[in-house]
Amino acid sequence: MKRMLSLRDERLKEKDRLKPKKKEKKDPSALKEREVPQHPSCLFFQYNTQLGPPYHILVDTNFINFSIKAKLDLVQSMMDCLYAKYLPVLDSS
Repeated sequence: MKRMLSLRDERLKEKDRLKPKKKEKKDPSALKEREVPQHPSCLFFQYNTQLGPPYHILVDTNFINFSIKAKLDLVQSMMDCLYAKYLPVLDSS
């Protein structure tokens, strides 16, 4: 079994007697901020021309149940949200 030398041992040199400094641990929960250049919003439709009206909206049972619970008219609330023409697509399940 190996033994470690004590920090007070005479055989150690002065520089070795100092306790090693512990590195400070970085907080992983701290937010990392970085500068990201913002692109102009006008390039959104120029990049992908397929994004635009008429919108296809997938209407499934979850969507219908939410609109019933929130007492929203399905057709009117879609129009209020999008401000554009839409085509509801019903899910068969």
